[in-house]
Amino acid sequence: MTHKAKRLRAGLYEYRGYQIEDMSVWDTDCKWWNIRHIAEDEAHDAEDTLRQAKSLIDMFEERANR
Repeated sequence: MTHKAKRLRAGLYEYRGYQIEDMSVWDTDCKWWNIRHIAEDEAHDAEDTLRQAKSLIDMFEERANR
């Protein structure tokens, strides 16, 4: 099954129960994407690109569904 990220605003996406936020929107020196589960208050993971962030979330979900 192919999952798609839903754009909430520039630099903020929702994907499979997580929010992925481009931190360079807030600070041009921040070149990463924060990953936060919607039920949590803060990000606990980060990746360099949106694609990598989505891949990490896919890995989380695959492991959770084993």
